[in-house]
Amino acid sequence: MSMLGVKTARAGPEARASAPPPTRVDVKSHRFGAVAVPSDRILRFVRPVVGFQDIAEYAVIEDEESAPLLWIQALGAPEVLLPVVDAGLVNGGYSVELADEEVAALGLQRAEDARLLVVLTLSPDPSAITANLRAPIVWNTRGATAMQLVLQDAAFSFSHPVGGAGRLARANKEVARACPDTPEG
Repeated sequence: MSMLGVKTARAGPEARASAPPPTRVDVKSHRFGAVAVPSDRILRFVRPVVGFQDIAEYAVIEDEESAPLLWIQALGAPEVLLPVVDAGLVNGGYSVELADEEVAALGLQRAEDARLLVVLTLSPDPSAITANLRAPIVWNTRGATAMQLVLQDAAFSFSHPVGGAGRLARANKEVARACPDTPEG
């Protein structure tokens, strides 16, 4: 087994400056309309997202108004949009353990390339927003692959309260104001 912790650090601009700029892919979304997404933000799920067995490719959409929230938009299904956030913003000590087969399926070479996300359930009331800690998403940021895990550990909740203080709580207010009709994750 391999231990994979929460990844919160991101590469700075100097790390991105040496790589050629990614091409852009046009993505259709009911929420955002037509969006040009960098090709390195197109994810191929190596195992289907629960409830969406026929969809393998998603685009990661970053919206400044709802940061630090990210949106995972299904390609070819504009109505399927999952609000996600880095797991460390919800629970600083959260980590998951991946089996060797999962590490191989994701093509992970280094733990630093993994980004751990949790799906949110949004609400017009910011204090009612929750995170699903039982089914996190592991994103290989170097290989553009992802996998949703379904954890059996009852210590993790399907609806962990996200409210509270800090950056995520402020973002909750923006998200709740801007997106009261977002489908639940």
